[in-house]
Amino acid sequence: MRHFGVRVTDRYRLDDLRTVILENELLRITFLADQGSDIIEFLYKPKDIDFLWRSPLASRRRRPFVPASPIHRPFLDHYAGGWQELFPHAGPGTTYLKADLGFHGEVWGLPWKHEIVKDQAEEVVVRFRVRTVRMPFYLEKSVSLRTQESTLRFHEVVVNEGKTPLQFMWGHHPAFGPPFLDGHCVLDAPACRVQIGEELLPWPVDFKGRDHSRLVPEESAGEVMKYLHDLREGWVALTNPNKLLGIGLVFDPRVFRYVWLWQEFEYTREYPWFGRAYVLGVEPHSSLPDAHQSGGSLLELAEGERLETDMLAVVYETSGVRSISPQGHVVAR
Repeated sequence: MRHFGVRVTDRYRLDDLRTVILENELLRITFLADQGSDIIEFLYKPKDIDFLWRSPLASRRRRPFVPASPIHRPFLDHYAGGWQELFPHAGPGTTYLKADLGFHGEVWGLPWKHEIVKDQAEEVVVRFRVRTVRMPFYLEKSVSLRTQESTLRFHEVVVNEGKTPLQFMWGHHPAFGPPFLDGHCVLDAPACRVQIGEELLPWPVDFKGRDHSRLVPEESAGEVMKYLHDLREGWVALTNPNKLLGIGLVFDPRVFRYVWLWQEFEYTREYPWFGRAYVLGVEPHSSLPDAHQSGGSLLELAEGERLETDMLAVVYETSGVRSISPQGHVVAR
């Protein structure tokens, strides 16, 4: 096994679950192939900081297949933090074409197949793939890491293998936590609006003078979920200016039209966290949680049709972000 440049290994297991580890000079990223292809580690080596949150339930071993449920408890009982893919549904469970679509969809509870398709000192590429159980979808995710880059690249493909047009929701659920996340963190985004409850407000400063980009715990009470709408460009960046460190997500805003913001700053004193969760989810999504019920925007594929899209996760050292290009170039502010 190569011990320099970019490398990849799938030789190791965690609680008997298959892992896939990609690393280069700057990053080490660990996937759980048997657990939804979850990313459970996103470590920036120069500062020895893992961006992702670890749930207090993280040591709980999951069965190879967890059936989707309309209520949130089965998801939360097995939720270890990190970064999940949510497909073909997200948010509270619903019924679509007589299929019961569970909370946050299916693929988080499924084992994914994988293969290492490129393993060179300059670049490694791993392909993950899965078929959903209750809907006839095929989902493929290729991830790549290049030498001397602090960027993880995603190329994803969804195929409707059914004989009828199908609508669906699609999202990414990265959850950030300590030691990276603290009350000094700032969320930068392009021109957009933010939804809080039924209100749709300007971003970042609303009509009441509240700056929603300043994610301090004192402002979280009663505002656990927020949603960014009408993003002019497809990026969002979370920065800790005290640590001069941040992570940005770059995506196609025609596919991921919203960014869900899940704020849980030790606010919930009952099940499931009991005050033990200090976490911020910054989640690109195709739809809002109630899209099926309200007739909101959903993605749709005809019989045999496919949808391809790219995403980047970019780590940078600066105190704030003015913009991130589709190629992952960060412009500091």
